[in-house]
Amino acid sequence: MTATSDDASSTFSYDGEGVPDTFSLCELRSVVNSHFNAICTIEKLAAGGYHKVYDIFKDDGTSIGIVRVAAPAFPKDKLESEVCLVSRVCRNPQILGCAHKHPSAEVFAWDSDAANPVGAEYMIMEKVGTRHLPGVSASNVWESLAMNLKERVVLQVAEYLMAMFALRFETAGSLYISSDEVVVGPIISKPFYRALDGVARLPQGLSPDDTHRGPFSTTTEYLQSFIHPELQFISQHRLIALQEFDGENEELAIHRLEDGQRILRKTLDLCAVYPGNIQIHDPENSSPKPFSLRLDDFRLSNIMIDEITGRVTGLIDFEGTTTAPLWECALLPRLLQHSDDPEATPEGGDDVTRQALRAVFMDKVANGQWNVLCELGKPFRQLSDRLSFRVDVWASEYMESWVEERLVWAQEHPGIGYTELP
Repeated sequence: MTATSDDASSTFSYDGEGVPDTFSLCELRSVVNSHFNAICTIEKLAAGGYHKVYDIFKDDGTSIGIVRVAAPAFPKDKLESEVCLVSRVCRNPQILGCAHKHPSAEVFAWDSDAANPVGAEYMIMEKVGTRHLPGVSASNVWESLAMNLKERVVLQVAEYLMAMFALRFETAGSLYISSDEVVVGPIISKPFYRALDGVARLPQGLSPDDTHRGPFSTTTEYLQSFIHPELQFISQHRLIALQEFDGENEELAIHRLEDGQRILRKTLDLCAVYPGNIQIHDPENSSPKPFSLRLDDFRLSNIMIDEITGRVTGLIDFEGTTTAPLWECALLPRLLQHSDDPEATPEGGDDVTRQALRAVFMDKVANGQWNVLCELGKPFRQLSDRLSFRVDVWASEYMESWVEERLVWAQEHPGIGYTELP
């Protein structure tokens, strides 16, 4: 997705994959001026797949916040859920169940109606790296940061993640504000968007089907909710699905599409038993609240720190955060994983550093439920990591074998993760 702009308007062009969406910079400035009761200027700070971000300055040059504009191609639920997470869950110590506030940017104002005068959804919020929310992105200084400061950062991250993991919910989905209360509602997920790298798969003007968005009362329903939309997408938009088999003739593409549909239906069966609704850490019992908070993509760039002291000053970007099964939430931060681990990311430094910091993190969370679920849940997270794949990825002998092996395993080993043969 690319964006163009002039003084009066700005455009999301979607790299030519649809009709561009234009919003009014004049109206955006008007909204900002009204909120701060001052004449302000806005300057583009960043542009990504889902948002454009503008710095807000007073007439004396003081930066007083940012305004994020969401691409109109995506439904309003995403913004509304993020507002709930930032303004309620992450800033309310009573909801978090800990003695201090979870550091996050304050939301000043927002509008999720893309039919507003601006012509797009927007959120005016505190800017990180200022007097009120100081710090720099940990990803920018991690390589040069002293080891003792890295350890301090990791200890604080462990504390915050454990406070979030302590939250329990009766259903899986995304969080919203309703009647001034935090509630679980329809999930915000990749299948909901039917998108890849920020570009929607659906033609302009068509909206994703939200039949399978929950909220979900069981783990089985939650897991299957990633597969149902893909099967439904194939049924409703078969030609688009066929076009995604790049470089293949029509006959082969049709054959592989049918293979993918068959494997997806087998995966629905797998979701019901692997692990299904079993509490893998306590198979003999069930919990009325089997879900916790799952961060969609937590990494160093989400952590704001004071590079002098190692104090964590803010956590940012809660986009896509949902409630999910406990074993899916108990994930060791990817920056601490061994670099060869499938759950790792390139960031985090060399493996010696990762191992030392991993030990610091695990010592902080030792002997708790999170620790147990992190290990027991790893085989099941291999399934959940695959569930957002498109049909062209599922349509292979390897994927069918992967699913069938675990279907057979689950019949004999309920609630236990599949063990790879040496």
